[in-house]
Amino acid sequence: MKNLGIRTLALPALVCCLSLSMTGQTPGTGATATAEAPTTGASATPDHVTLTWTGDPATTMTVTWRTDATVEAGFVEYEKGATLSGKALRAPGTAHDFTSDLGTARVFSATLTGLTPGKRYAYRVGGGDRWSETSSFETARKKVDRFKFLLFGDSQAPITGDAPFGLWRRTALRAIGENPDARFMVINGDLTDWGLMQAHWNAWFAASRGIIDRLPLMPVSGNHEHYGSRKVSRQDYYLEQFTLPANGPEGLRGQAYAYDYGPVHFVVLDSQQVEQRQQGDILTAQKEWLERDLAASKAPWKIAFFHRPPYGTKLNRDETEIREAFCPILERHGVDLVFNAHDHGIARTPPMKSGVAMKKPSEGTIYLVVGQSGGKTYKDNVRKEFHSFFYNPLDQTNYWVLEVSKKKLAVRVLKLDGTTIDSFEIDSKGNFKQKEQLQEKKAA
Repeated sequence: MKNLGIRTLALPALVCCLSLSMTGQTPGTGATATAEAPTTGASATPDHVTLTWTGDPATTMTVTWRTDATVEAGFVEYEKGATLSGKALRAPGTAHDFTSDLGTARVFSATLTGLTPGKRYAYRVGGGDRWSETSSFETARKKVDRFKFLLFGDSQAPITGDAPFGLWRRTALRAIGENPDARFMVINGDLTDWGLMQAHWNAWFAASRGIIDRLPLMPVSGNHEHYGSRKVSRQDYYLEQFTLPANGPEGLRGQAYAYDYGPVHFVVLDSQQVEQRQQGDILTAQKEWLERDLAASKAPWKIAFFHRPPYGTKLNRDETEIREAFCPILERHGVDLVFNAHDHGIARTPPMKSGVAMKKPSEGTIYLVVGQSGGKTYKDNVRKEFHSFFYNPLDQTNYWVLEVSKKKLAVRVLKLDGTTIDSFEIDSKGNFKQKEQLQEKKAA
């Protein structure tokens, strides 16, 4: 065992070619956010249609959408099969008003229940003569022995130019096109650059059309969800526009939550204590909840997501507070993989236990930094002493594909052009197997 010096201190969808500048701006560094005319962008016709789960993926689906504030009622019409007919069922949506810097819109959400496992459903949202386009989703099988899901790093990007978030869209469509059997997707925080400015969310939702209304998205909150100009506050715009499981700690519902899919128990945590210091301590409640949640799970595999990396890649950045809060609990309960973002690099540790590198996955937890899907990069990402693999994705965006069965967990990260950056497998006996790996070119 090697002590690494860590201190312990007490569907195939609409494929289109879009372009986007590879530069980004960071709040708090003198950058100015792009302004937009003071209108919400919403109308009586639904938009921002998004699939998530708040219940059993085999028998439920949660649909969220937006209209302007004149719409009093909204519904989901849905039917088994690829198209809607006069026999479609109708579920009423629950509405709440959402006031942003651009005004007040109305957000609807409906959870469809009693669905048949393993079936495709067509659906649309709206009411009267104002309806969204018809889309579709597929429920999980009743017994899931094997499945695949997709993972993306920060999709944040400027909203200037003709195709805001175009690089994010290209990356997501490439991942889905190459993996049409993926069951859902995760974005590991920093969906937008300025999360308290609705113009950025409008651009992100527009670029995600045809993606998040077909493949369920289970997102993670990042630090940029808290930024509005130089103001830092709670990630209210994020929480208002996504309907997520309400099984997290009291007062942090939607920020931290858990769900099961097949043989995996997934946990999502909020690592943004820095941005929420004025609102108080968000870590203690999560630690207590995480301890109970993981202790209660009997799933063969456990995977966690949060934004700030305990074992990151940024040269002069060290998330000691988050490492000390979450890692001992995750490792004590045998969490297999922890995915983080924030640094926009790609890295993997050996199995870690109390800051020490172990030999086998069964002896510790592997921490991974997932790169970026929106084009923002950092030149000062570096391999650190606790990394067994490192790559700085300066040239292209990237995405992750995870294939899970009861006996094996296979992980692969790829560039936008399909080049494999890293891939490995761990099995139920705790063995690690390195697969294909890209070697970063050293400077001359």
